[in-house]
Amino acid sequence: MVDQNYEGEVFYLEFEDEDGNKQYFTEDVVLQHEGEEYAVLVHVQDEEHQVQEDTYMILARIETNEAGEEEYVPLDEEDEHFETLVHLYETMGEEE
Repeated sequence: MVDQNYEGEVFYLEFEDEDGNKQYFTEDVVLQHEGEEYAVLVHVQDEEHQVQEDTYMILARIETNEAGEEEYVPLDEEDEHFETLVHLYETMGEEE
């Protein structure tokens, strides 16, 4: 989860859902898999960017666009790497 006591700068990402509603996320962790970077993004409230009680997460591939800027491309459950990434994320705390 997002560390509420983090003192550094936190970046918030804005996505639109299928109904055009704005959804806000923050990056929890970046995973490396098969030469690609993937981010675990945590949903936050839009008003003060606080993590919600019923929060959810999405996985997104980090890609570099033609302008050299990073973009987050959300994955769906049918993506070939989805289950592997979920497993990597879930076992991260066990390795420490």
